[in-house]
Amino acid sequence: MRLLTLSATIFMLLFTATISQAASKAPSWSARAYDGEKLSQHDYEDSHVLLVFYRGVQCMHCMEQLSGIAKQADEFAERGIKVVAISHDLPSQSTVERIRRANDIEFPQCTDPNLKMFSDFESLDNRRRELHGLVLIDPSRQVLWKSVSEGANTDIDNILKHCDENMSP
Repeated sequence: MRLLTLSATIFMLLFTATISQAASKAPSWSARAYDGEKLSQHDYEDSHVLLVFYRGVQCMHCMEQLSGIAKQADEFAERGIKVVAISHDLPSQSTVERIRRANDIEFPQCTDPNLKMFSDFESLDNRRRELHGLVLIDPSRQVLWKSVSEGANTDIDNILKHCDENMSP
């Protein structure tokens, strides 16, 4: 009986977090792309945007995730989702360009050196280390879905499934 009560309590906590998460307004954000262009939520006012918080090009799981998203870029575009990747740091422009060419990455890769966006979107652990985060925001700046974890989500079909579930009326 205690196990059943505990399971029900955990379910309710998760369900409640999902509801409050879906009802929250996304914080204002801006970031500088690797090529120097400044991007912000104002550039995406008419679109859904998927913010992808990643640890950097040295993280092989992050690169696997970004490469997977790039390979399925048409599926994100069909859903009206624009992708913006954010890392705490970006290497030299030539290194980023080489990585982008090798992985066919066309979406912006931005830097957040002060971890402001990571903090605003709760993608830091309690020691202020970057976590892997995915945040789906609608055109009215409502957070529709958020996933933050220690590991990168490299199952792109699963990411698309969550986007579909949370974008449906």
